[in-house]
Amino acid sequence: MTATRKVRINLASEQELLELPGLGAAGAAAIVQFRSKHGPIKDVAHLGSILRGHPHVEALAEHVDFAPADSTAPEAPGA
Repeated sequence: MTATRKVRINLASEQELLELPGLGAAGAAAIVQFRSKHGPIKDVAHLGSILRGHPHVEALAEHVDFAPADSTAPEAPGA
């Protein structure tokens, strides 16, 4: 059994976010836009509110690391 690499949602680029199963370009863009305006995403409930109605948010959680971004990362102000 191989370990699945988790995507660091608070640091990932739009291209890296597209590696998440079932997440399309609109969802990836929404995540990046949210982070740039509001800072890091805290947990799966927070992700669900950003993706409003995405049918597989709970499944995405298995593939996401919600660790805060480095405070110097330009993608995640306020981390």
